[in-house]
Amino acid sequence: MKADLVIRGGTIVDGSGGPAFTGDVVVEGDRITSIGKHDGPATEVIDARGKVVTPGFVDIHTHLDAQITWDPLGSPSNLHGVTSAVVGNCGVGFAPCKPADRDYLMFLMEGVEDIPRAAMKEGISWQWETFPEYLEHVARIPLGINIGAHLSHAPLRIFAMGERGATDTPASDAELALMHRAIVDAMKAGALGFASGRTTMHRTPAWDPVPGTFADRRELDTIGRALAEYGSGVLEVVPLGAAGEDAKGFDKDYEWMVPVALESKRPISFGLIQNLAYPDVWRDILDKVERAAQQGARLVPQVAVRSVGILMGFGTSISPLTLFPAGFELIGKPLAEQSAALRDADCRAKLVESMRGGSGDILGGMATLNHVFPLSGRGVDAYEVTPDRSVVAIARREGKEVAEVILDHILATDLKGFFIVPLFNPDLDAAGAMLDHPLTGIGLGDSGAHTSQTCDASYSTFLLAYWVRKRKLFPIERAIQKLTADPARMWGLRDRGELRRGGYADINVIDLDRLDLTMPELRHEFPAGAPHLTQGSIGYDATVVNGKVLMRGGQHSGALPGTLLRNELYR
Repeated sequence: MKADLVIRGGTIVDGSGGPAFTGDVVVEGDRITSIGKHDGPATEVIDARGKVVTPGFVDIHTHLDAQITWDPLGSPSNLHGVTSAVVGNCGVGFAPCKPADRDYLMFLMEGVEDIPRAAMKEGISWQWETFPEYLEHVARIPLGINIGAHLSHAPLRIFAMGERGATDTPASDAELALMHRAIVDAMKAGALGFASGRTTMHRTPAWDPVPGTFADRRELDTIGRALAEYGSGVLEVVPLGAAGEDAKGFDKDYEWMVPVALESKRPISFGLIQNLAYPDVWRDILDKVERAAQQGARLVPQVAVRSVGILMGFGTSISPLTLFPAGFELIGKPLAEQSAALRDADCRAKLVESMRGGSGDILGGMATLNHVFPLSGRGVDAYEVTPDRSVVAIARREGKEVAEVILDHILATDLKGFFIVPLFNPDLDAAGAMLDHPLTGIGLGDSGAHTSQTCDASYSTFLLAYWVRKRKLFPIERAIQKLTADPARMWGLRDRGELRRGGYADINVIDLDRLDLTMPELRHEFPAGAPHLTQGSIGYDATVVNGKVLMRGGQHSGALPGTLLRNELYR
């Protein structure tokens, strides 16, 4: 029988964690029919000799909720080998939603995830009210990558409690019963779990907390019982302190996480990153995770693969001119006018002078000039934010003022470059230690979010090019397992995450020797011309979704083979 697709002669890293081997992957329809040696005919052949063949990557922490309604590829996730993505994270999302609450949920998403409201207003069609109806809508729209969804706490609370849901008011018994039914109904419809946010740094544009931030134990128990009743699903949480607001924040959430995990028998996934404010707390958190595991509670930290920070650029939400006390008068002017001013000797002298004698504090005291790094160099190497690469260290070496170093970089890149301020994972060795821990998973790429602040959706490429190829933190077999089979199993994605006979044909063909990142770019490709920070890659020869080639050499094939992902118990 003629195969639809054969990926021939590659080094197969199948996602199981087992040793790599050479062979052919044969695809018929949307499934893998054999792995080994295939000499028969095929409609399409991909020559993978000298390349690595892996399962498609599973990104369990995105905010593509809005973007997939106008961009079926979920860019830039499609440029980094992602074939399946989960939306509805951090407790924010768009379902369930009564028509009167649509504006509020967009307002909330703009505040928490920096997704422009203008883009959402123009791009979202709102053809649902309940969560099952939302999933049916996602199932109908064209998709390039596969999409699964959590039911999110904020929209559920507003749906069940109305305006009271946006406060720290405890839910009534009747409201808790409604939430319980809605969660079970969502799971029966195929939800992958439930997501809540507890960090007090997640706020609306009016600086109000996210609904659910202060949910009490009765409400948290209700969520756990609903997941237990269904028998599947992940409870995803952004814990208190995750954004650097409270060094002891996780300890408070740990008190309920363990009993809820034990009673529900469901895993709890939570964000874990090194905070600039208290750089060693992550060690204590991992100790607690190990103690929980000894009790039988599964707490799985999601860790970021590199430094996570603000990208300062011209057109992003925070301009490099904010580093200069005299720079604010230029912000908001046309780019050509700013460029001309920065090349003017008098203006330059004024900017340099304004920085002299300052404290060096930036971003309202969240960081200092010692934490500002030009994003320069090649690919993944640009993210090595060691102290010797800061603008302060460069100025010291070159015998210049810090202000001059900043201005030189701005002009050398013709105002198109960036500075990164790593507020999280400022020490890459700490990030590596978290990645290498046996109980952690990989996440926090935030694709679709922070469209004018950060760009971390390229995490999979960074993991392989930096931690596997350059730093050799762990073998490629383990890295691929953490990107594929581990999240697929935890989130209950049937027949995905491994290359095996009968599994879905979600596949990457990667030139590992060439694999690297391109520099971030600020584009205005969202509806209403809204900004979108994106980042490309080199080294992905092909990405296959459900048996169809989605991407070839970084270019979209035109196919839209993605589908809605539902949990493992859905029938």
